Amino acid sequence: MSYSGTSKKKILDYDGTREKALRLLEFRSHSEKELTDKLKRAGAKDEDIERVLEFCREYGFVDDARYAANKARDLKNLKKYGKNRIRQELYSKGIDREIIDAAIDELDDDFEETLYPLVQKRLGGDFERKNIDKCIRYFIYRGYDLREIKECIERVKGEADEM
Repeated sequence: MSYSGTSKKKILDYDGTREKALRLLEFRSHSEKELTDKLKRAGAKDEDIERVLEFCREYGFVDDARYAANKARDLKNLKKYGKNRIRQELYSKGIDREIIDAAIDELDDDFEETLYPLVQKRLGGDFERKNIDKCIRYFIYRGYDLREIKECIERVKGEADEM
């Protein structure tokens, strides 16, 4: 056991590192970077972490491509995020750009169809400039392209004018 400062920090051996990794993966999947960071915080040594990651890869417990595809689908369908926000979220999890691009390419390309009812609900029939600007900012933050947002707003306005 090693001590740093006044707080006691236990150093994990290989078996302890593997057990910790498996406990973490039991609850939800993690990217390699997430798992590495958590194991480092738990007191694992770099060489043990690499061996554990190799073990996890070999048995399919860690797979960044599968993780990215599942996470991207969840962010799109559950949180209603656009491509830009999904890309940002995956990048923050330590996923490589090529894997991110592949995961986003796998998604249905119906982001505008997802966005339209959200814009319709957000505007609520109020087409004042202030409300439209607020709506645009909100959906840009959520990862949608400005062009898609404006097209949806125009579509909602057009339908409101027809009534």
